[in-house]
Amino acid sequence: MTVTTAKKMTFEEYLTYEDGSDRRYEFNDGELVEMTPATVFHNDLMMFFAFFLQSEINHSNHPYCVRVNSTQIFNGKRTRRPDVLVMTVAQSKSLGNQPDILHEPCLLVIEIVSPTCRSVDTVEKRKEYAQFGIPEYWIVDFLVGTFSVLNLVNGSYIEKVYREADLIASDIFPSISLSMNQVMASI
Repeated sequence: MTVTTAKKMTFEEYLTYEDGSDRRYEFNDGELVEMTPATVFHNDLMMFFAFFLQSEINHSNHPYCVRVNSTQIFNGKRTRRPDVLVMTVAQSKSLGNQPDILHEPCLLVIEIVSPTCRSVDTVEKRKEYAQFGIPEYWIVDFLVGTFSVLNLVNGSYIEKVYREADLIASDIFPSISLSMNQVMASI
């Protein structure tokens, strides 16, 4: 739901906006877009991916870190708050004690398709993340049992869809072993 204010809000005003509620918003060209609260199942999936990826990072000694539904990406016009994202440790340190907003591409974003936001998660964000230059984008669609890995090639995503026991292939994490069945069995 888009919240209309009397006048368009600046990005700086958005950074300090507080309406006295627990609602979370994304910024879209001067307007606030309320984010629907996640379900327990959605939260469980986000936490699974965060722990799984952090374990892989620790095991492989990658200079990466994982964020769960906290860090926003700002493309100059709108923010997005991916369910899970992986950034470099250098990116994390560069944020310091400022708002948790990246102004340059992170390594990977994961979106878990919400029944109420299907086109946002699978169409709108795909276009925005490609334009922003995010090299890898995972779409987990538990409603249809698919796990898509999209790799950025010449400004567009090339998508590979995995089902059930298919092991995914990731350019960011080439040594992982993960299937949709494993994800669903672990939550």
